[in-house]
Amino acid sequence: QWYESIDSEYAAELYKQVVQQETVSKEVSDYAATYASMDPAQAAALMEEMTDNLDLVAKILENMSTDARAKIMDEMDSAFAASLTALMDPE
Repeated sequence: QWYESIDSEYAAELYKQVVQQETVSKEVSDYAATYASMDPAQAAALMEEMTDNLDLVAKILENMSTDARAKIMDEMDSAFAASLTALMDPE
């Protein structure tokens, strides 16, 4: 009901955003599965190369199991892992 009562342009924009978020979430989940299946040292090395997109690296790690995330982060440079941890802070 609420959706039908709002301005049609605003409703279309909301719908577009929801679809885009679902697409991004699926892509991030796919990346997480890919990196989690890799050798942890290799995954860590690739992620450390992504210095221009740490938010994406953090999202990928957030979508992994705790065990897979720990194995990969254990292989990272400690300063890099600390930066990612700060980005993943739920607060």
